[in-house]
Amino acid sequence: MIEHKRIAFVCHPYHRGGVTRWMADAAIAFAHQGWDVYFITVAPSVVFFSGKGRETLLRLLQKENAGIHTLSVPVGREFEFGTTEYKAYIYRKLLLQLPPGSPVILSDDPAVWQAAASLYSTFPMVGVLHADEAYYYSLATKYFRQLSILVCVSERVKMNTIKQIPGIDASKIYTIPCGINLPGDILSGHAGDILQLVYVGRISEYQKRVSDLVKVCAQLHQLNKAFHLNIIGDGDEKAMLEDKFDEAGLGSLVTFRGWLSQKDVSMWLATSDILILTSDFEGTPVAMMEALAAGCGITGTRVSGIEDYELHLLAADCFALFDVGDIEGAISGIAKIAAVPVSIRQQSARALAEAEFSMPVCIERYINAVQTVTSGNITAAINVKMPVSAILYSRIVAALRYLKISISRA
Repeated sequence: MIEHKRIAFVCHPYHRGGVTRWMADAAIAFAHQGWDVYFITVAPSVVFFSGKGRETLLRLLQKENAGIHTLSVPVGREFEFGTTEYKAYIYRKLLLQLPPGSPVILSDDPAVWQAAASLYSTFPMVGVLHADEAYYYSLATKYFRQLSILVCVSERVKMNTIKQIPGIDASKIYTIPCGINLPGDILSGHAGDILQLVYVGRISEYQKRVSDLVKVCAQLHQLNKAFHLNIIGDGDEKAMLEDKFDEAGLGSLVTFRGWLSQKDVSMWLATSDILILTSDFEGTPVAMMEALAAGCGITGTRVSGIEDYELHLLAADCFALFDVGDIEGAISGIAKIAAVPVSIRQQSARALAEAEFSMPVCIERYINAVQTVTSGNITAAINVKMPVSAILYSRIVAALRYLKISISRA
């Protein structure tokens, strides 16, 4: 068992939504529960191309003023465009500043996993698989021998991990969905008889199958069901989706809201009846958690992290699932949730969110898992160095990558 209430997080520098938002919120929640919290990331000395318009994790944590110890070092283009090995080297140097024995929760960055794996005997390694996706299984496959704990965000992810990695110790695997900070009492509903539908997420065919939204809306329109769909989010296929709605004659029934702040998303969800999720695969979608917290019902595909709650005792009046691509099933699910009186749906949805997805519940589950790590096998850290030739190679690679992207955006 870990003797000290100490935990560390290692994450890439910019807030990119789901994973990074949870990393920051979880670190703050641990601090509020009296844990000694360390947050390791880098501090961009220039705005990264991949970070334009995004807040850094350091800035986000500073605003919260939660007493978290931040360990960072200034980095520039040599880091942004450098090799994974070089990035891991930078993270590894930061890890060496931690008190030995500190469990380390990892983000989804391969350089973070590589850095932590090289020091696993000094800092117990807590990997998190955030989605039912080959990328995450590849990380677990590569590093499962170094892991002290592996957290899967859904039962499907856990079962697939055990199936794909026969040598993994199943006793080290925990199913814990990422929690969220539930908003205050914002159960408000809306005026009028028009069914208010909402989609929140990346506008992409890959994973999200956003074109199915058009098919669902076309079917509702044919059934003479009065509705309006708000689409919150952005993505490379936004223009394509707008065109598809226009071609189907549904443009007036859909509004694209773009990216919104977390507060504004909550308000839209609170005035919506049903969140539609059409995904091919997920982890445990944050949009689902936020919708339930706001009293909004769910009609979604029967995939990882959504299917786990289909038979939950609190789900009957706010939850309806359908198979991927089954538009008729989606229509039936919408009809089921729409028939539930608003007050009942809202109370059921909020109760489910409080029971399963609140940050305190999430942190309690993580604490129980971390407490199983034994401190008897902790050894002194070795200051692993990176050959000068490898550093030079990474800098050359970074310079060439920077030149390429600069020319492409000129």
